[in-house]
Amino acid sequence: MKKVLLAIDGDNFPEGAFEFARKMNEQEPILLTGVFLPELDLSRNITFAVAYMPLIDTYAAASIEKSIATFKQQCLRYGIEHRVHNNQADFGLPELKKETRFADLLLLGHEKFYWDLSIYGTNEFLGGALHAAECPVIAIPEQFTFPESVILSYDGSPSAAHAIKSFTYLFPQLCNRRAILVYGTSVGRQLPETEKIQELASHHFSNLEFQVLEADPRKYFGTWLDEIKHPIVVTGAYNRPGLSRFFKHSFIYKIMQEHKVPVYIDHL
Repeated sequence: MKKVLLAIDGDNFPEGAFEFARKMNEQEPILLTGVFLPELDLSRNITFAVAYMPLIDTYAAASIEKSIATFKQQCLRYGIEHRVHNNQADFGLPELKKETRFADLLLLGHEKFYWDLSIYGTNEFLGGALHAAECPVIAIPEQFTFPESVILSYDGSPSAAHAIKSFTYLFPQLCNRRAILVYGTSVGRQLPETEKIQELASHHFSNLEFQVLEADPRKYFGTWLDEIKHPIVVTGAYNRPGLSRFFKHSFIYKIMQEHKVPVYIDHL
């Protein structure tokens, strides 16, 4: 049984992320742990210079209790074994990071996760959560279709290969669906370590294709993705220091913002 975390801040209950957990539980029972994070007090002068700053002490306890009640009710409704972790005194990104150390997977509703901060034009907390996680993360939109195909985003990096491997361990039931290992390049090169990555991927995915996109993935990957039916994108992005400062400029953030598809993220 896999231990899956569901991150929830205040009363921003992520319906999409919970639906993904429900679908996982239908395929194989999971332990779903709700990690409840306090709201920020946006009336105060907040500086987002550091993504891992402790959360503001002021929070709406009633809002958190409402989300906890919703979480428990939904888990009971669908027969999901569950736990609640809620340390309202000092629970923030550092504590979320610690939780991921002892979990197999983190589900994060990226459209709801501290969505209030969008008025400040920042993605520090979302980027920080993805960067800090010590287990794989799936960023999930509120409206999506459970994956019918798998896109393996490969750039030749160790993190890309690691993400592909960890995905197969966590989701063997998705490995028999259509899978495309895609390498984006603007200089017409072959797949890095072609023989090795083909050998690895083809022994996990029974319906696998390889494609090289001779274009800048930051510009054209989304257009190409539009032609794929109900995918999940697998990527090893976010392994560099200071990621959150560059998060909103990355191609995978653009995919999350413009396409209603789950994105599986893992890094070394």
